Amino acid sequence: MRVLLVAGPFISLREPFNGGTEAFIVAHANQLVQMGHTVDVIAKDTDERNLFNVIELQESPLSMKDDAYRPCPEWLGQQHYQSLQFGMLDVNNYDIIHYNSFIPEIYAVGALLNIPSVLTLHLPPTEKFELMYKFFLKHAPALPIGISKRMSKSWASSLGKDIDVILNGIVLHQWKLHHRNNNGYLLWSGRITKEKNVEAAIHLANHLKQPLKIIGPIFDQEYFSTHVEPMLSERIQYISHVNQQQLNELAGGASAYLATALWEEPFGLSTLEMLASGLPVVGFYTAIPPELRDKKVSIAVDSDDWRDLIKPLEKAMHATPQTCRNFAHSFDMQKTSEAYAEVYHRLSKTPCHE
Repeated sequence: MRVLLVAGPFISLREPFNGGTEAFIVAHANQLVQMGHTVDVIAKDTDERNLFNVIELQESPLSMKDDAYRPCPEWLGQQHYQSLQFGMLDVNNYDIIHYNSFIPEIYAVGALLNIPSVLTLHLPPTEKFELMYKFFLKHAPALPIGISKRMSKSWASSLGKDIDVILNGIVLHQWKLHHRNNNGYLLWSGRITKEKNVEAAIHLANHLKQPLKIIGPIFDQEYFSTHVEPMLSERIQYISHVNQQQLNELAGGASAYLATALWEEPFGLSTLEMLASGLPVVGFYTAIPPELRDKKVSIAVDSDDWRDLIKPLEKAMHATPQTCRNFAHSFDMQKTSEAYAEVYHRLSKTPCHE
């Protein structure tokens, strides 16, 4: 099949990834190519080692800034310009279009295309996304897919229809299994924002007098400067953003991974990545969706208090690295891509609206 994956014309698919959606797009696109499909991806760029082709929609050499009719900065004007170029592409040679974008203009244009489509719901419903996706699904021959049962349930309520689930996955062989260091540091990774709640991990590490390494891009500089940076020390270290290989290497010196997000993680790829590396995971129920919970290797507490992680952490330390990896093995990316490919074939055989 010929598949067009849509990230966004100004979305970089280079490592280190901005988030789980970018990681999913890259892993899925590569897997589809390995399965024999031809895959193009609309994105800004990607690493040269990837197997798929990137379609780049260029910025305008003219200024897109508008201070008069609809005031907008240059970067936003360029985003509008690039997004509208999507509608100028000849997409008739594709069997399926798979949308993974958070950009309203992409869906406004996509609604005009009479190509069978899949829409993966990567984020929880908000007023903006609800309207954006309702509009798109009303006008386009598209099937929405949730990445977890939690996401499917929340979107079913918002969209007024049942939502099929295809669980996310990881490329297992990219995550080396380590012989865990039980005397090592605790590990936390993610975007540095209030809802990701790295503070809970810091409080827990300080209470246990264990080192903690914090990894991830600073999305909220004020939050970092006010709530995180003052608590950094020789024991509590911030390492900034790293690629997947570097993250896997850091997992090799850790004893456990902490998942402390306060918002309901749509899936939680980082939990799987650490389990594949041999690390047990302990965290809040909001951070670890039901599919990724396990009483031995991935323990979620029905709480948002870091003190409630103390005993589960002690219990998780008894799990062997191989047991952790065995759990992650159920979420191999090949299964995810095979499930999407089945949907692609089914939709491509269904006549679109004339």
